[in-house]
Amino acid sequence: MKNLKIYFVAFLILVAAVSTSAVFSEDTFQIAEGLNATSNITQALDNATLENKTVMLVFDQDSCYYCDLFKNDVLSDENVQKELNEKYIVAVSDVNQEPQLAGQLRVVGTPTIVFLDSNASEINRIDGYLPADEFLDVIKEI
Repeated sequence: MKNLKIYFVAFLILVAAVSTSAVFSEDTFQIAEGLNATSNITQALDNATLENKTVMLVFDQDSCYYCDLFKNDVLSDENVQKELNEKYIVAVSDVNQEPQLAGQLRVVGTPTIVFLDSNASEINRIDGYLPADEFLDVIKEI
């Protein structure tokens, strides 16, 4: 019986460790191969200040056809990635998980891309999907 309790406690510690690492790993992820992003908006703004970059905040949601198209066709484009990696900190927010942030930035549909300076002031936005070449033209002008 004593061994059973030890195994049970060890199991609980293991579950807690795995859960904790999953939570921390959610902050940084790949939205498209070759392009790192974060779900931590505060960290994105801090990094933008440190690196003198603009934050590109992508609002999306599950089961959004144009969100998936944007990630697969636009954010995977080599030229788009080069520009984003050089000049932007990319952050992603799910409108269903962060409705308050989406409301604060007046997001009414997805995908919506909001460009912020390091003070969280909006510089520009793209409401909806743009093909890679048009998107590239926009991000080069910001």
